[in-house]
Amino acid sequence: MQPKRIVIIANGDLENPGFYRGLLRGDDYIICANGGSHHAKTLGLTPDLIIGDLDSIDPALLPKESGQKPQIIRYPAAKDYSDLELAVEHAVKLQPEEILIIGALGGSRVDHSLFNLMQLKLPLASGIPARIIDHRQELILVTDNLLIEGLPGSYVSLFPVTAEVEGLTTEGLKYPMHNDSLYPGSSRGLSNELIGSSGRVSISRGILLVIVTNKS
Repeated sequence: MQPKRIVIIANGDLENPGFYRGLLRGDDYIICANGGSHHAKTLGLTPDLIIGDLDSIDPALLPKESGQKPQIIRYPAAKDYSDLELAVEHAVKLQPEEILIIGALGGSRVDHSLFNLMQLKLPLASGIPARIIDHRQELILVTDNLLIEGLPGSYVSLFPVTAEVEGLTTEGLKYPMHNDSLYPGSSRGLSNELIGSSGRVSISRGILLVIVTNKS
């Protein structure tokens, strides 16, 4: 059966477990990227699938008998793909209505966070809405338009992923933009703010990264 939403749990920071428990739904299909299975245990979850080389997982979290949850897809340690990339690729093949990625930010390796962020391009190419979220912020890639929901005053930062983003127009933000272009390195998209509880961003060409950050 095609899952409505797939939640991928990566092995990055996962502070405030109560926040994530509030995000989860009973019909979510849970995929853990390798060590993300430890976060699943913290959240009281039995994942549907664990994928990766299993180099950072407690054997006690693996099924004791064939046919029990979670399903295991194991890869060799010497592989050309990260565990999260494998998890996202598998999720895309299942064609859900939405993909939510948690545990993909933080830690001491900014290169890992940046790479994890770019994994949003995989579902984007297949037309599947996807986002990375933690208890402070939400990250989404946009190629057309996006309804932004959050608390009034939340920061909304816009970063071009492609060499240029064209036709950038915003609604419901403190500093409006009207059919503008945005280029990498420009601070024009940094730290805008929601006026109310929602806003909208639209573009005509390119790929735009939208980051919504709560001030509290």
